[in-house]
Amino acid sequence: MEKMKLTENMVLVLRVLADREEGKGFAREVLEDERLKGKTFNSVNATLAAAAGKGLTTKEPAMLGEKLLTRYTITDLGREVVAPADEAPAEEE
Repeated sequence: MEKMKLTENMVLVLRVLADREEGKGFAREVLEDERLKGKTFNSVNATLAAAAGKGLTTKEPAMLGEKLLTRYTITDLGREVVAPADEAPAEEE
């Protein structure tokens, strides 16, 4: 796999998304995580949209309450690039 440049912020936001049920969530829901304290809705939303452009998330329109918003889902590639180094797959012997 080609090396992809990711900011610390993108890795943090993607890890929060990956930890959500089924790896899915709206930017508002992702922002509620304690690890993102101090971040703004706009920065989280922009980070998730940028991740979609890199193939790290997918996005789809979905209803949240009475509003049609974008729901993001982390992809396998997204999970792979944000996995801690100690979780890397072991080499087969």
